[in-house]
Amino acid sequence: MTTGDVIDIHKKLYNLPELEYEEQVPDGLLRLYQKKHYFVVISIYNLKHQHLLIRDFNKGIGWELPGGNIHKEESIETAVNRILLDETGFEIDELTPIAVVKNIFKYEDRQVIHRGIAFIALSRGKIKTYSKNIQTCFTTQIPEKIAYQNDVILKLAKKYVETIKYIPPIKEIESIKNKSFSFLYILHKYFIKHIGNFSSKKIRNKIFDLIDGKPKTILDASCGDCSLINELYNKYKPEICIGNDISWKTITLIKNNPAKIIFTNHNVLDMPYQIKFDLIIFKNTLHHIEKKHQKDVLDNLKKLTKQLIVVDIDDPQNSSLLSKMWNNYYVYLLDDQGENFLKLAEFKRLLKSINENRKITTGGINTIKGNYFYADIKD
Repeated sequence: MTTGDVIDIHKKLYNLPELEYEEQVPDGLLRLYQKKHYFVVISIYNLKHQHLLIRDFNKGIGWELPGGNIHKEESIETAVNRILLDETGFEIDELTPIAVVKNIFKYEDRQVIHRGIAFIALSRGKIKTYSKNIQTCFTTQIPEKIAYQNDVILKLAKKYVETIKYIPPIKEIESIKNKSFSFLYILHKYFIKHIGNFSSKKIRNKIFDLIDGKPKTILDASCGDCSLINELYNKYKPEICIGNDISWKTITLIKNNPAKIIFTNHNVLDMPYQIKFDLIIFKNTLHHIEKKHQKDVLDNLKKLTKQLIVVDIDDPQNSSLLSKMWNNYYVYLLDDQGENFLKLAEFKRLLKSINENRKITTGGINTIKGNYFYADIKD
């Protein structure tokens, strides 16, 4: 799948507008754009809903949003993270496309189409130190002198940010970031995790048993570092296959990703997709959602799909001693943040509260890690 194909999928997935811009450029710049066909531009915002602008006074083109070219064989998501870390020093959350950008650059009778995606992203960390000729600011204003289509992108970014209802769980994201490459996590990943693979296999088998037909569009709403998204793609070869997680760091730990899987970085309470999927998997995440929002997340997910499969662990305090030991291992050694567990009866009441003439099947899966419950929710 080419970068152009991925841009087209993003356009469909988020129903993105396409912004077109035309400019006469020097011959040398045109030759450069002939080699670099695709790019990203990102509007970074903070929790005050201010947006980052950068101005290089050596360029003389005004204020800019961070951005750059996508390297050959590089995914769009990898390019965004590389460019932002290099240009700003920021790590990001909540990366969301807001427009496809089409720049037409001309020199005499020749032209090059330079195509890319504009994103917004929430900044995390501290901005880097710049040389004296470069200024930066976080602002709610759009300056008069601004490069290319950055003013239009900034207007779209400001409008979108105002629609965001939920602050991402920063504490949990930081916990994931800090543990991902710690000694305990490596020990877990290569040794202890294999003990629990029997549980994972039983859960995956149940998920595959529940899947209807051959879904053409699939979303793993909280894929984590689990390879389930790879297995879903390899079995069904869907036209659109999305692995989403709240943490970019966790996504990077998934191995052997087929090139046709697209990874996104959204809070499950604020999913911005604009298509209806054939299948959404929501696994091992419900207990990470505050109880007052658990109905909201299931409501939002079921509106996005024809079939929603939810799997989560029963309250460990309601289960065996072994289940409690596994839970303590995850909480106290791996710093797992999920604590909003439901008992099966509570889960069924939650499902009843969201039922709008949908067929719902529930059941249980007994494993050495504890008892899991599942729901299969269909149109």
